[in-house]
Amino acid sequence: MAELDTFLFTSESVNEGHPDKLCDQISDAVLDACLAEDPDSKVACETCTKTNMVMVFGEITTKANVDYEKIVRDTCRGIGFVSNDVGLDADHCKVLVNIEQQSPDIAQGVHGHFTKRPEEIGAGDQGHMFGYATDETPEMMPLSHVLATKLGARLTEVRKNGTCPWLRPDGKTQVTVEYHNDNGAMVPIRVHTVLISTQHDETLSFVCLLPRHQVVMLVLIPLF
Repeated sequence: MAELDTFLFTSESVNEGHPDKLCDQISDAVLDACLAEDPDSKVACETCTKTNMVMVFGEITTKANVDYEKIVRDTCRGIGFVSNDVGLDADHCKVLVNIEQQSPDIAQGVHGHFTKRPEEIGAGDQGHMFGYATDETPEMMPLSHVLATKLGARLTEVRKNGTCPWLRPDGKTQVTVEYHNDNGAMVPIRVHTVLISTQHDETLSFVCLLPRHQVVMLVLIPLF
């Protein structure tokens, strides 16, 4: 097998306690709460967080009666942020909410869907996303992505079920897979590298921080 016929591809997955994921979940929860009471809600909600503080801001037009602070605290609590030791205490952290009505200019373009044809409805935001399906896994996703996601899910599972009580909510997994170019088909050959970065109890030694059998082996071995 020629050396140029192989290459490494890495995928990353963040746990539910990672700041990026935490903020996503809070914004999602706000959107869900608005849509539950008012399906015509227009929500542009952003969230940011730092040690023991969460801020929710943006532009929202809705008839729903939403308790934004309660949503923030409930989401943080459900993830496992329940004390200062883990960097955020859901019941005592500072929650800042700055929500305003949607800009009139944006509203004019997006609120006329009852009287406009679909092709005439404007967008309040724009973005270009791309994706693809692959037959290398049953999930139709790249193997590196599937493994990184499953490792992260397992890390959360052993934290919440008490198997690894020293784990904390924040974490990130990264998997590098070596692929072979088989006449244009990208065929996974082996797992090259597995990286787990996780928040943990600061009193533990390095040896205790290797969730090899509880996490890595239980996810990888059944696949090979």
